[in-house]
Amino acid sequence: MDQPPLLFWVLGAMVIVWFIVITVMFRILKSRHPAKYKEMGEPALFWNNSMKTGWATTKFLFGREHRHLGDGNLSLLCDSMVVFFVVYLVLFFGLVLGFFPGLS
Repeated sequence: MDQPPLLFWVLGAMVIVWFIVITVMFRILKSRHPAKYKEMGEPALFWNNSMKTGWATTKFLFGREHRHLGDGNLSLLCDSMVVFFVVYLVLFFGLVLGFFPGLS
């Protein structure tokens, strides 16, 4: 039986990191920016996860809405999350399409 490719394990670890980081972002929003958190539909990782809150979170991150809040730490976190997400997508599609033969 063949072992899963290394990149598979890297992507799995990245998903876990994403869950942790997005939970931190939601907690920061809830505690420091409750009005924005409420406007987004009070998103959470599992309990209040719907298409509406998912879209609001995506818009918040990729629309750079966090910059209007004036919270430097939150902006740094959100900008890092966008870069992380793009890297994840490149690696994921690279795995699926076989662009990284040494890792897959």
